[in-house]
Amino acid sequence: MKEEIERLNKEAKAIKRQDPARAEELARQAQALAHEIGDRAGLAESLTIIADVCWRTERYAEGMQAAREALALFTELDDLRGKARALNIVGICHKELDEMNKAMLAYQESLKWAEHIGDKNFLASILNNIGTVHSILADYPTALECLLKSLALFQELGDRYSEANVRVNIGIVYELNKEYGNALKEYQSALTVFESLNLKKEIATALVNIGNTTFEALNDFENARHALEKSLRLYEELNSLDGIATTKNSLALVYEKKGEDERAIELYCEALALSEQVANKSLIARVCLNLGRLYSKKQGIKGDERGN
Repeated sequence: MKEEIERLNKEAKAIKRQDPARAEELARQAQALAHEIGDRAGLAESLTIIADVCWRTERYAEGMQAAREALALFTELDDLRGKARALNIVGICHKELDEMNKAMLAYQESLKWAEHIGDKNFLASILNNIGTVHSILADYPTALECLLKSLALFQELGDRYSEANVRVNIGIVYELNKEYGNALKEYQSALTVFESLNLKKEIATALVNIGNTTFEALNDFENARHALEKSLRLYEELNSLDGIATTKNSLALVYEKKGEDERAIELYCEALALSEQVANKSLIARVCLNLGRLYSKKQGIKGDERGN
């Protein structure tokens, strides 16, 4: 029975990026078997995979619960790598729920165990996540320092997928610093890798960043719209409500700056409804800011002309 649990978990872990639904199905089969025979290690592994799939499919509260259950089991088993993995997912879920302080605490504890066991791959992943939180908190020098360390480790390990993910986050820091040329270079490099691996969600994310930066840096309406509409189609295919909302907000801003206010309002309203549905607080705030500014402009009230 333990061999079957190991097989199911191994297969689930291998396909969690490409086929999260099938990965979750396999992990839940392993979970049931492990629970039946009292295999705590097998159960902890299956819960970690389920938690991983949950955050990838935007079910953050469910992912948090599974990760915390896994963390308790790994603690009982004195499995330091398992603890680090579970804590990393807890951090990811807190970040996606806009709970940055809690995310940082979980990441820092995960980093401690990753350094203790000397796992370079995992260390690189956590540094990437910590860098992302610093970027959100507008601490760009620290963010870039963490991300460049992560990038160097992934390059050393030859992990193209993870290297591309880090490049997207580095691009975001450059974009926020208005270093648009460097940002586009990082986004394009990441997109090439994601396309070679046929990873639709990652392709969509890179395209949103390319669309935003193309418009901000070059004021290139057509190419920005093309990238964002391509991203939107991918997110719709994936049924990613958060991704759809984010992309519609970006598209609305492009149409607004182009002077097509009615189309912009339509897209902002759609983005707001979706962001409220998935309870993305930071996106709700951004869309409300953009929508309020546009209404104020139409009524002749001078406001903040910036949008994001």
